[in-house]
Amino acid sequence: MIDVEAALVAWLENNVAGVHASTETPSDLDDRLPWLQVVRLGGPYDGFRRDQPTVDISAFAATGPAASDLALQVQEALHTQLWGATTGGAVFSRVETRTGPHKVPYDNPALRRYEATYAFVIHPA
Repeated sequence: MIDVEAALVAWLENNVAGVHASTETPSDLDDRLPWLQVVRLGGPYDGFRRDQPTVDISAFAATGPAASDLALQVQEALHTQLWGATTGGAVFSRVETRTGPHKVPYDNPALRRYEATYAFVIHPA
């Protein structure tokens, strides 16, 4: 089974200018903005080739408009560049926005967070 989080982290860092991405947020997040966090929520797998992961992608920035813009930039890139592409050993044969970018509270008042949920259909290259 393909590690969709690792594939997306690498793809986002290579295709969204000026961002860092990972599955975790670093302790010094406010010094490393802008940041994207990628977390698989679940999704069916056929046990052979076809995986259908659901993934949250959170965009962190210093201001609300910057976080919103980053989240929208990610959404556009996923739909226009990732759909049909091969990355991290995976073919991304479908990209769907399940919940569009929206503001999510965050514990650090110096940061703003926008999040969106995506569904993918992937299989090994």
